[in-house]
Amino acid sequence: MHSKAFPFILKFFVASTLLTTCSCDEIAREFTARNSPSVEQPIRKTVADSTKSRVDHSLSNSIANLKLIEVESINTGQKYTIGIGLPTSYHSDTNKTYPVIYQLDAEIALHTSIETSRGLAVSGDLEEVIIVGIFNYALHSELLDLTPSKATHPDTKFVGNITENLPTGESDLFYKFLVDELMPKINASYRADKISNVLFGHSLGGLFCLSTLQKEKSPFSHYLISSPALWWNNKEVLKKKLPKRNFEPVVYLSVGGLEQIPSNLPKKKREKIPELDRKMDKATKRISGVIEVYDYLQRQGNVDVYAHVEEGEVHMSSNVPSFSRGIRTLLLGAHRDELRHRSFDSPLLPWE
Repeated sequence: MHSKAFPFILKFFVASTLLTTCSCDEIAREFTARNSPSVEQPIRKTVADSTKSRVDHSLSNSIANLKLIEVESINTGQKYTIGIGLPTSYHSDTNKTYPVIYQLDAEIALHTSIETSRGLAVSGDLEEVIIVGIFNYALHSELLDLTPSKATHPDTKFVGNITENLPTGESDLFYKFLVDELMPKINASYRADKISNVLFGHSLGGLFCLSTLQKEKSPFSHYLISSPALWWNNKEVLKKKLPKRNFEPVVYLSVGGLEQIPSNLPKKKREKIPELDRKMDKATKRISGVIEVYDYLQRQGNVDVYAHVEEGEVHMSSNVPSFSRGIRTLLLGAHRDELRHRSFDSPLLPWE
């Protein structure tokens, strides 16, 4: 199956080498901007010192039914801004309960996700949902909270621009915050159905989703995993097996069609790509990585998995279409069965 899949995907790159180069550059810029070394800052500081409130002066609250709260975590020692997007019918239909989507890296696209879900609900393509976005504002919070292990592999340090001054590998503590602190608060304060819980993560957030899926008592029933950072410590996340459960979690995988340089790119075109970008691409291999994740999950036998390539998207843009198609594949809506049918067994081929 996969030997047939690559020729279709590779056509995207032959037509646009420059876009591929930009995608690789964006990965480096993303990590450099968010995780630049700072020897003056402690890895973990007290909640009072680590983060200043961003609710009033850094986040627009212009969307209707968007509530902003702050939660101080006992487990991580950090303060998190939490955005809660309520569905249109929330205040008029007081007996109705809703699935909850927990979105990591909310500072990237929470507003887009909320408006997308509401539009899809109006058209009947998605059931109404509550979206809970978690903002990682504290210094190095994202890198520390979303990675399951200390950065040790050379490729990992290279891709993430990670030095000894950058903290990594405390996602277990962030998981405890999410499951033991935030989720009970949401369930007690809002009409969540408490059964359909979706975890949505992109890049390092996608890596966190995979490691969460491997936890025996994970409360999430659905996972939307966009362009996961499978390269973390040489794909170590794939060395663990999924636990036995009395239900099958549903997983949607996605990746941008321009997130990897094709192996059959003509030599002259390949030589025009900067050496640093080629090295970055060799270390990440995002499209083939999603194939590996898909195969890994299929072999487990206790998970329902679907996948799709977002044509023409680079790493920093693929999360938005992934959210739209992903939640429609995972949750109830007019075209869910058709989307699942098109994804199953041929995740990387264009529709025929």
